[in-house]
Amino acid sequence: MKKLNLLALLAVISMIFVGCVNTGNKDKGNQTLIDLSSVDSITIHNDSGGLITITDQKLIERFNKAIHTAEYDNAKLDIAAPDYEAIVELKNKENEKFSFWIMGNNNGLFTKSGVNGHYKLSETDKAALLTLFQSNDQHVESDNLKIDETIKRITLANALAHGSVNANIKDEYTDHETIDIFVRAIRTAEQIPGNLNTATPNYDIVLISDNNKYAFHLWINETSEQGMLMNVNETDTGYSDNNKYAFHLWINETSEQGMLMNVNETDTGYTLTKESTAELKKILFSEAKFNGLEFNTERNSIGDLVAKPIDLSENNYLLNGGAVVELQGISYHTIHLFYGDHNAVNAVLAHDPATDEVKVKWSDELNDSNNLWNNAFMSNYNMLIPLDEDHLLFLESDVTKKAGQYHLSSYNVLTGKIERLRENFWPLSDDYDYIYKFQWKADEQKLFMQSYLGNVWIFDLKTGKDDVHLLKYRVIPHSTTGAPSLFLSPTFKRFVHDDESGELTFYDNKGVSLRTVPLPQEQYVPSEKIKWNPAGTIAWMDTAEVNENRILDIDIDYLKIAAQKINFYNQDGLSIGSIKTEGNHEDTAIEVVGWMDANVAVIKSYTVELIHKDNVGLNVKDVSYYLYDVKKKQKGASFSSIPSSATVTTDLRMGDADNTGEITVSFKEITYKKEK
Repeated sequence: MKKLNLLALLAVISMIFVGCVNTGNKDKGNQTLIDLSSVDSITIHNDSGGLITITDQKLIERFNKAIHTAEYDNAKLDIAAPDYEAIVELKNKENEKFSFWIMGNNNGLFTKSGVNGHYKLSETDKAALLTLFQSNDQHVESDNLKIDETIKRITLANALAHGSVNANIKDEYTDHETIDIFVRAIRTAEQIPGNLNTATPNYDIVLISDNNKYAFHLWINETSEQGMLMNVNETDTGYSDNNKYAFHLWINETSEQGMLMNVNETDTGYTLTKESTAELKKILFSEAKFNGLEFNTERNSIGDLVAKPIDLSENNYLLNGGAVVELQGISYHTIHLFYGDHNAVNAVLAHDPATDEVKVKWSDELNDSNNLWNNAFMSNYNMLIPLDEDHLLFLESDVTKKAGQYHLSSYNVLTGKIERLRENFWPLSDDYDYIYKFQWKADEQKLFMQSYLGNVWIFDLKTGKDDVHLLKYRVIPHSTTGAPSLFLSPTFKRFVHDDESGELTFYDNKGVSLRTVPLPQEQYVPSEKIKWNPAGTIAWMDTAEVNENRILDIDIDYLKIAAQKINFYNQDGLSIGSIKTEGNHEDTAIEVVGWMDANVAVIKSYTVELIHKDNVGLNVKDVSYYLYDVKKKQKGASFSSIPSSATVTTDLRMGDADNTGEITVSFKEITYKKEK
């Protein structure tokens, strides 16, 4: 499995691939996405505020050719923010918007606004677009960036606004090595075409010689995709020289090259060498120091408490939030902090609403993406479970520089002590692993976990009689996160696993194979292939014909269907009957939406119609409900709504998370709502 980078992390919050099911509809790759003759220009945006406007007809033709050879898939994407957005301006003043995921390990995908589904680029076209967007193939030597004098000093300040330099200097560089790196980066930049607009800068940089001052604005931080550099070219800056240049600098924390652009010549830009890009990143972020996680707090204008980490600039970190639990009147929650080149902190925080304090109760830090616990650390910070009224259950990492251990631990909210209930329970593998799903059975204090590589644990924290199956029931390798493969009974006594053999196998909690069930060929089966009644005594599988009017919802690893047939099984996988839609009409569907008891299901009957022809999306209408006794195979009373005494069936969509309620974690701060 590949390492999870920052983009994969944002997807938890904000970003990551959550699901794709191939619907087999590939014929739309050749549809006309744009009419080449009607295009006036194309504006390429990156995620740090920079943009390039393409007006050259040959470059527009290159863009058009790449997107029109892409393969169409009507699966909807639910992933992190795009690497690039392209706004195609048409001659009639209208525009078309495209979003592209083509950087790094991204798979060469793009979407068009107003069109369901997505498009898959070939590796050749992915590379062609990336080259076009970064303009790395248009190298032209330039004399505009020559600094033919000796620079004696460089100053760095936090920027206040465009066109002026902050006099409050933050850092100063006088050593020849650092000065040479800045000057060499500018002197060795190679010209490319482009047009640029800018956002508010982060820093002011001034290069000073005996005779001149070269003042630049800098847009860059340790966690952003790209940075920008601009010359301060205003007459009110206080500098008398006329040799001023305006540039933007793009630097990706994981890429090898940055890009400069001259603001005075809006059709001209410059590519930095790989060496200069790496050297500048080291200089600009070498001063970032972090001596442990602590928070400053203050009340905002409406009285909510806002917490921010101490000793980190807002430009240099990202926060993500996890689970929230309240015990003994104190709110506890997990967070993930990412900063610098690849530094991450997982922590359990506590906030007493009677105070303005946010305290760190436990934390651990990882500083190397090559650590084999990287994926676990970047993903598995969101488990926080009330074990009893005084204890919280959580995953306690204890990482070292290259490896480390994971423990299942409890935190005593009264004493602050941590007890390792299952020490070093997770064997370190030669490949990256992480907890794919977990489930808690509170009445029996049992915890189920499945890891990506196939480790399954059923921990019995009452009796100590655990069931552990190492590297046996892996997640289906698909997209970035994988597709669901294991379907657990609510009793934890049975589970069903899809090993991609074309059959589903029922197991008991000891891992004993009971029966296999064939997956129907040439039919839709939802991503949640097997569901269970609350008693764990009956399982069922929905099926439908392969047709767009059977897709209720779809993402990369997720599919929900309007079923035509439901097959029922006992807890050991033995078939005990099935039901079908009545009348065999093409637009009718059925669904188990609840249970009256262990045997009687609540069936929803409805009809569907496509919202838009040729696109995924259904209108559901003519809804009614009836009872069905699975054991007796008897249809019962009908209703206009779900009976209030029924236990409603939930759709366990991967990636869905509980709302944190009174605590909101944004990228830069944590907000605790004022008590009412």
